[in-house]
Amino acid sequence: MKFMLSLFILIFVSLSFYSSSFITTFDSSLREQVLALRTEWLNEMVLAITHLGDAKVLAGLCLIGAIVLIIMKQIRNSLLLIGSILVSYGLNLLVKSMFQRERPQDYRLLEEDGYSFPSGNAMVGTSFYLFAAVLLYQRYQKRWILVTGAILPFLLGLSRVYVGVHYPSDILAGFALGIVLVIILTKLTDKRRKQVESVNRNNTNRAV
Repeated sequence: MKFMLSLFILIFVSLSFYSSSFITTFDSSLREQVLALRTEWLNEMVLAITHLGDAKVLAGLCLIGAIVLIIMKQIRNSLLLIGSILVSYGLNLLVKSMFQRERPQDYRLLEEDGYSFPSGNAMVGTSFYLFAAVLLYQRYQKRWILVTGAILPFLLGLSRVYVGVHYPSDILAGFALGIVLVIILTKLTDKRRKQVESVNRNNTNRAV
């Protein structure tokens, strides 16, 4: 867990040097390849995908998830799910204000304001969708849940490059910070689950 945490922090720090020749070349080359994929029918599909990262969509899904968790008497997980959005959104605004990277100005399919690095949609989308998948996986133990939780942010991030409002390094940095938050949040749920299991074992031993 500590290794993964350190790894993704290192990835973010490396990407923060986005003015370096290596990253600018990487951004330019990959962005060109993604933009070359554009077709009319794909444009419509990608525009729909990119809205999965809209604040209203994430807030609505988070509210539904939090209510379900409360009904299931998982108050702690409900608060953590809400935190996956609030903390990642607040941190994203803070980091963006520190770097103040301007967004790409050409080949846009939609208009976005604010700074570019790191991508808010990629960061908040990763934090919410992946953490929600972790919570579901903890309960149902189905690997496809985690796969879905990883694919959704990936498509969301890719869509932001496709519609022309982010550089690839913005997306990767957003993924990295989003995963860091998921690791921390998951650690908190693991701690809680172990506490519950310990209490259940103690109760069982007393009953015996």
